[in-house]
Amino acid sequence: MDLIQDFLYSRYIPHGHCYLWQTPLVSLHIFSDAAIALAYYTIPVILFYFIRKRQDLPFIQVFLLFGAFIVSCGTTHLAEIWTLWYPTYWVSGGLKFFTALISLYTVVALIPLIPQALALKSPQELAAINQQLEKQVAETDRARHDLQMLMEQLEIQVQEKNQVISDLQTTQLKLIQSEKMSSLGQLVAGVAHEINNPVNFIAGNIVHTEKYTSELINLVYLYQVEFPEPTPTLAEEIRSIDLEFLLTDLPSLINSMKTGVKRIENIVCSLRNFSRMDQAEIKQVDIHEGIDSSLVILNSRLKAKPNQPEIKVTKDYADLPLVSCYPGQLNQVFMNILVNAIDSLESHFANNTLESVIIAPQIKICTSLIQNPINNSTNNLADNLDYPDLEQYIRISITDNGEGMSEATKQKLFDPFFTTKPIGKGTGLGLSISYQIITEHHGGQLLVNSRLGEGTEFVIILPLIQKVPAPKPILYFPSGNVIHN
Repeated sequence: MDLIQDFLYSRYIPHGHCYLWQTPLVSLHIFSDAAIALAYYTIPVILFYFIRKRQDLPFIQVFLLFGAFIVSCGTTHLAEIWTLWYPTYWVSGGLKFFTALISLYTVVALIPLIPQALALKSPQELAAINQQLEKQVAETDRARHDLQMLMEQLEIQVQEKNQVISDLQTTQLKLIQSEKMSSLGQLVAGVAHEINNPVNFIAGNIVHTEKYTSELINLVYLYQVEFPEPTPTLAEEIRSIDLEFLLTDLPSLINSMKTGVKRIENIVCSLRNFSRMDQAEIKQVDIHEGIDSSLVILNSRLKAKPNQPEIKVTKDYADLPLVSCYPGQLNQVFMNILVNAIDSLESHFANNTLESVIIAPQIKICTSLIQNPINNSTNNLADNLDYPDLEQYIRISITDNGEGMSEATKQKLFDPFFTTKPIGKGTGLGLSISYQIITEHHGGQLLVNSRLGEGTEFVIILPLIQKVPAPKPILYFPSGNVIHN
C-alpha cells in the first residue's frame, strides 16, 4: 500500500511550485500543453478517416503506428498539466516510457520501409507515366477506330463482291434463258412456216375440190333424171356404195375439211404472231392479237381434265388503236402472266373434286384506253404512278379467281429467282423478266393486286407511243417460249 500511495501520492511537491505559482507562467504552460494535446488527438482521427477512405494505399501499418505515437505524445502533455497540481510523477514517467516504446517500435518498423518508399514514383514521374498511358490509350483508340473503318470497308467490299456474284449469276441464267427462248422462238416460227406451206396447198386446192365435187354430184343427179331406170349392174353398185348417203355426206365432209384447214391456219397465224421473230424493233400492233395468240397456244391447258373443270376465259376488249411496242417481248409478258394464272387455278382446284367446285375457274382479260392512269384507274394500283396528264395509255387487266397470294409474297413477286412453285417447275425469272420488259423497255408499269384466297389481278399500263430507248437484246430475245415463274 505504501508503494501504491508513494506511486500515486508521493511526497513530491507539485510542478506548479517550480513556477512559484505565477499565474501567467502556469497559464502559459497549461494553454500550450492543452493545445498540443488537442492537436495530437486530432491528427490520429484525421489519419484514421483518411485510411478508411483510401485502403488501397501502401504502408497502412505505418500510419497506424504514427497515430498511436501521436496519441501517446498528446497524453504526456495532458500529464504535464496534471502534475502542476498533483505530483504523480511516476504515472507521468510511465506514460513517457510507453511513448518511448511506441516511438522506438515505429522507428524499427519504418527503417525497412524506407527503400520501398524511396522506390515509389515521384509526382513528376507519375505525371510522365500518366501522359504516356494517355498517349497509348489515344493510339489504341485510334487503332481501334482505324480497325473499325477497315472492317466496315471490308464488309462493304464483301457486300459489293456478293452483289457482283449475284448479278453475274442472274445475268448468266438470264442469258441461258434468253438463248433457250430464242431457240424455241425460232423453232416455233420454223414449225409455223413448215406447217403453213402444206396448209396453204390444201386450202388452195380444197376450193377446187369443192367445185369439182359439186359438179360431179350435179352430173349424178342429171344422170338420174335422164336415166331413171339404171341397169341391174348400176343398181347393185348404187346400193353397195349407198349413193344417197354419199351425195348428202360428201358436201358436209368437204365443209369439215375447210373448217379444219381454217383452224390450222388460225393456229399457224397465232404461232407466227406470238413468235414475232421479225419484229425485234418497235412496231405498231394490235394488242389483242398478242393476247389471243397466247390463248390459242395455251388452249390445251384451258380445257377440262378429269380432276379439273374447264378454265373459262372472259374477254372484255375495248376498241383500242394500234400500240407502239416490242411485240415479241410483250407477247412473252402475256404468256408469263397467263401461265401463272393457269398454274394458280390448277393449284387452287387440285385438291377439290368436280362435284365440290362451287365457283368455276375463270380468267378475265380486260383492256381499256385511259388518259391518265392516276385519274382513271378503277382501283389503287396506279396511285403512285407519275405520268403526264396529256398522254394516252393502254390498260390491260388479267384477273383469275385462284388462291391469291399473301402480302409477303407480293413484296418479293418481281424479285429474280423468287418462286412459290415446287422445285423443277419454275425458275423464278418469268415475272422478273416481265417486270423489266414492261418498266424498262416500254416505260410502263406492271402492278399486282391480290389477297390470299381471293384471286390475283395483274395490271399492265403501257404508253400508247413509246419514248424509251431500244433495250439491249442480249438479255431478252423475242420468242414464244413459256416462262414458268
